[in-house]
Amino acid sequence: MSTNEALKMLYKECMKLDPDETIQLILGAETEEEQEFYSTISDLVLQQRQRKVIEENRF
Repeated sequence: MSTNEALKMLYKECMKLDPDETIQLILGAETEEEQEFYSTISDLVLQQRQRKVIEENRF
């Protein structure tokens, strides 16, 4: 599997994350860097969901 393919799969999996799952990942992180990574992923997922809600005029 190429790096591009792996990253695309990672993106798809991240977009499936539930907010509670991301909180657990952040709390369970072993390093500050890992915690920051999960926090960034959580922010991205929430931004994408907010964008979708706004586009669908569901606010």
